[in-house]
Amino acid sequence: MNASKATAAACLAAAATLTGVVPTANAAVEQACLVNEVVTFSEPVTNTPNTVTVTVEGQLFNCANGSAATGSYTEVATLPDYTCTALFYQGAGTRTFTWTDPAVAPSTFSYNRTSSRVGANIVIVLLGSISSGTFAAQPAKAQLTALNPDPISCATTGVSRLSLVGALTVGL
Repeated sequence: MNASKATAAACLAAAATLTGVVPTANAAVEQACLVNEVVTFSEPVTNTPNTVTVTVEGQLFNCANGSAATGSYTEVATLPDYTCTALFYQGAGTRTFTWTDPAVAPSTFSYNRTSSRVGANIVIVLLGSISSGTFAAQPAKAQLTALNPDPISCATTGVSRLSLVGALTVGL
């Protein structure tokens, strides 16, 4: 297994442990998916504050709802005073899940974001609801985990991308 697959596997195991969220069928749960996310920065992030455009590209897979078995999303934000220690900002956001089956309407997820450091990981929680489309009016939660960025890179050349893994649950 190469290093990036090993890192992804370790993050996925950590995410399952930290979130306690595993995609399963449940009467109250409308949708549950595993998530892979890649975050890229318009320029490498260092310990020096700078305005950075952050692009998030996510994949939803192993979803419990057969009509929306896989999907993807993209989110872009420009953040001032961004540093390695402020990688995961607090605040509100919106992302639209586009399901692979074109017959399934996209789901717009409006959320509030919190983040914390847990050991060698950064844990991000997006808590809100599906405001339109498939699963509309359902509460939703995504919890993602990333390894802390390399402190040597943060002090020198910077970090240009991070990988996160986790889970999405709709209809908590």
